[in-house]
Amino acid sequence: MYCCKFKLKVCCNIFVFLLIFGVFFITFLEAKITNSNDLNKRLLPLLKNPSLKNVSYGISIVSVNKNSSLFNYRNDDLFSVASNMKILTTSAALEFLGPDFEYKTRVETHGRITDSGEFLGDIIIRGGGDPNISGRFYDGNILAIPESWAHALKNRGIQVITGDIIADDSIFDRKYTDSNWPENQLSEWYCAPSCGLSFNDNCVDITLIPRKKPGSVVTLLVDPDTSYFTIFNTCVYTLNKKEHAYSIYRKPETNHIFIKGKFWVNAPPKKTWVSVHNPALYLATVFKEILEKNGIAVQGSARLIKEGESLKTDLEVIAQTTSSMEQTIFVTNKQSQNFYAEQIIKTLGAQIKGSGTLAAGIEVVHDFMAKLGFQPEEYHIDDGCGLSKGNRLSPTMITTILAYMSKHPHGKVLLDSLPTSGTDGGLRRRMIAPHYKNKIHAKTGYIARASALSGYVDTRNGDVLAFSILMNNFKDLCLVRKIQDDICKALVDCYH
Repeated sequence: MYCCKFKLKVCCNIFVFLLIFGVFFITFLEAKITNSNDLNKRLLPLLKNPSLKNVSYGISIVSVNKNSSLFNYRNDDLFSVASNMKILTTSAALEFLGPDFEYKTRVETHGRITDSGEFLGDIIIRGGGDPNISGRFYDGNILAIPESWAHALKNRGIQVITGDIIADDSIFDRKYTDSNWPENQLSEWYCAPSCGLSFNDNCVDITLIPRKKPGSVVTLLVDPDTSYFTIFNTCVYTLNKKEHAYSIYRKPETNHIFIKGKFWVNAPPKKTWVSVHNPALYLATVFKEILEKNGIAVQGSARLIKEGESLKTDLEVIAQTTSSMEQTIFVTNKQSQNFYAEQIIKTLGAQIKGSGTLAAGIEVVHDFMAKLGFQPEEYHIDDGCGLSKGNRLSPTMITTILAYMSKHPHGKVLLDSLPTSGTDGGLRRRMIAPHYKNKIHAKTGYIARASALSGYVDTRNGDVLAFSILMNNFKDLCLVRKIQDDICKALVDCYH
């Protein structure tokens, strides 16, 4: 009798458990179906917008935890990805080098110091490909790092340098820009050259200062103030606001900068950045000038290491500057810095393939894509930053990368580097309403007739959604960005 009651109780407990589990499973399934249906109901009308008739676009939305697709449209087609290329470049860097990889730039001596403070020999600045030799992490003081090197030399008692200031940029090749970049834009900051020894994002900062002096030449604030550039300034002040128009460009293969046009006297100061030619020599020249301002005479010249010139590797290190891959990736994605992305891809080539070239870096990226199941013939890569129109990836490839990195040991570094809706980076003015602010973490991208948005959305149940929206051949950038934002809002509304 007792045994029967026990069996009956056990059966009742099992029945109750199955009932509860069944209700939970049905609720979960209904919620999943409801979410999916709601998402389709939200997205399909957006994609029927008549303005998208001639636009080429693809969409992939996946659940990372469930490894399932939530929405697809031409997700396996290839599109120009613009700066979404940086997602691939920075992910490959985290895979092969990790966030703790250190860039090292050394100031070394080749010679000896006499009792009178004369240094008999050369000073070598040995580059490691670091993009962070600037004022970015030094309260905006562009000269902070080379000034610290000068102080280190002064502290050694050096008063005169008989030799040269040699810039060793040999870790990378000297193919500074990609042949697929727009030739008429190479003086712009976003076309800054890549180099094994770089300085101030390989740009010079020029600010036009307003003055109540119509007809006179515009006053310029140049930072750093160096002889490395020759500026031809014929821009003049005007009282007529309608005449306010000017241009700034650098003649190719030179450091001759031309400023033309008219600047309205009541306009606010206007800051611009002009790329340099031969970045390593730029840094060596500025460093030589800083030494001389600090009372250290340099009898030799600032120059590049010569092709085939052998410098000893056991030289004394007077100063060393380091930075991490983590902070480099943060700047790359958060500020969409093309120069940083190009430094990263050549770093991959130098460190993994033993060749600091774009081609070697692309080989490493191919290796990373192969790990994810994609072969080189299935896509195309021209550079590390996305400035070339020839970069072609599919939405599925990007969400596969994002899903992989979401579970990667260093995935949070990538996540934290992505712009956040309504807060920073390229999304600081997008999706700013409280319900969407800080909910979307995504990389923006834009070049002529190509716009992209790819990243992550957190859900209320702890899942992560990875999405990629690639749009090409449009006429109205504002329209396609609004549609991208509306898709992201739908994801938040349906799953958050």
